[in-house]
Amino acid sequence: MDIQSDAFERGISFIRKTYDKFDAFLNASAGSKVGRPICWTIVLLVCFSAIFLLNIFTPVISDDFAYLYIYGEEGRISSLGDIIHSQVNHYYLWGGRSVVHFIAQALLMLPSCIADLLNSLAYLGYVFLIYLHIKGKRESSISLFILINMAIWFLQPVFGDTILWITGSANYLWGTCLILLFLLPYRLYEAKHTNTPFRVVASICILFLGILAGWTNENTAAAMILGGILYIVYFRSRKWQVPVWAVCGLVGAIAGFAVMILAPGNYMRAGDSVSLNLYTLGYRLFTWTLTLFYYSGPLLLVSLVMLIVYNRFPKGEKESRLKLVFIYGIAAMAAVYAMLLSPSFPRRALFGVVTFLIIATGICIYHLDYRNSFLRQVRFSVISVALISFVFTFYLSIKDLRNYGDIVAQREAIIEEAKSKGLDSCVFEQYNGSAYIHGEDPYSEVLMSRYYGIKIRLKN
Repeated sequence: MDIQSDAFERGISFIRKTYDKFDAFLNASAGSKVGRPICWTIVLLVCFSAIFLLNIFTPVISDDFAYLYIYGEEGRISSLGDIIHSQVNHYYLWGGRSVVHFIAQALLMLPSCIADLLNSLAYLGYVFLIYLHIKGKRESSISLFILINMAIWFLQPVFGDTILWITGSANYLWGTCLILLFLLPYRLYEAKHTNTPFRVVASICILFLGILAGWTNENTAAAMILGGILYIVYFRSRKWQVPVWAVCGLVGAIAGFAVMILAPGNYMRAGDSVSLNLYTLGYRLFTWTLTLFYYSGPLLLVSLVMLIVYNRFPKGEKESRLKLVFIYGIAAMAAVYAMLLSPSFPRRALFGVVTFLIIATGICIYHLDYRNSFLRQVRFSVISVALISFVFTFYLSIKDLRNYGDIVAQREAIIEEAKSKGLDSCVFEQYNGSAYIHGEDPYSEVLMSRYYGIKIRLKN
């Protein structure tokens, strides 16, 4: 027993010494004009390389085959004019997400390596926007940036559907980037005086940005509008003057949201849907809440714990920061219950919800008083475990993507052989997807048949 106890104590002592050395290294790097840029460069290169590699291995799948063509027609897109024409058709025949589907078709029109590069840069932009929403204008934090990446990797329910799959990333990753970019001036506003020309230019710019952001995604854009309204209430609570640009931005966001919601294609698709009544709304309220807790329960629990911890170990301006936490928390709940008007709640629709919850939780984490040794040790432990877990799960994701890439290569070889033999169809096993790859839908048969020029049949 004494030997085991001694071994345990030596192990704890080794971990503590390792932490102390690492903590000293980080503090030295943070205070160094050379060390800090080097640390940031390494972290950014690793993040970019990882997401770029995942993008390279992600093939065209499902809806991607549809958006390679002018919507509702047989011609392939080959210019911006074709994409605009396609989105006009899409607006009248299917739905109003014109901005994000324009992005999707633009990416699909580009060479795959360029599209992968742009999608990877969009991911870095998304991480930096979350980072800026959390810290505001305060000092930078490499540990916070790493934690955000880990939170996205482990807490977004379908990483592949919303960040790697081109159609999905345009709808969710790129759309959420526009939404966070729109809200960023509200987050950074500190009631400082600006001259009239600047206010005019800022108002015009955010008006147009509001239109684009409101025209992206139904539930997240609705939450964004509510977030903008809550920010104005926040400004008033701090006795700050509400800037004209903030009002102009909301006007633009509401206008863009209205254009998206009022698309004729929405009403054509809704023709056969279940009519709304009290029973239907009650059923969806229960089911959507269950969906939230099932897929984002751990994040909600972490958010609650960090809120409690922040109340115990605050660092300055506690009340105003708690108001910011509640702005993003309320926006997250709004993004969930805006889906009450939708007949389904796919997991990828939680992307904006999780994003707002990460920001709310991150504000608590960032503003803890890390002069406390225990809090620094907890932060170090969490980052260490997350990075180790990431290495193993990243390996699994690459393996998953390469396996599907091999399936696609085998299929294309079979298709070419079938064409050379004059056969009129090919039969393949349907791929149902994973956490990193969007699955094939029943209508993928039609889309793939048009793309490959031969009848494709998918069997379960």
